[in-house]
Amino acid sequence: MTNKLIKLVEAPAILTDGTLVQLQSPEIPFDVKRVYFIYGVSVGAVRGAHTHKETVQALFCIQGEIVIALDDGKKREKILLNKPNVGVLLEPGMWHEMQDFKKDTILLVLASEKHEPKDYVKNYEDFLNLYAKG
Repeated sequence: MTNKLIKLVEAPAILTDGTLVQLQSPEIPFDVKRVYFIYGVSVGAVRGAHTHKETVQALFCIQGEIVIALDDGKKREKILLNKPNVGVLLEPGMWHEMQDFKKDTILLVLASEKHEPKDYVKNYEDFLNLYAKG
């Protein structure tokens, strides 16, 4: 199913004694300059609630389950991430919120840029002014 907002990234899962998932090109369509992970989030908390001006990200729920809410300023969609080898690609200008963290969830994020506070748009009205017109 092709979808304007939700762009899935599926990495091969190699079954041996356990499972090996490799995140590399071409599945990850950008050079990775930053890797981070989020865990220990309180049940009911919402993370994210911003967009990036330049950074592309790929989000993988490597343990547990999480809902990612996406918004391009015109349309909103949600996707459940619960398979460690299937992630979602976030292009610049895509407002995103991480919601419904299950207990012990770990979210792995690969980013095309190093952390730069000026790259963030954290106010939803500012986001709409920048990306929803046109």
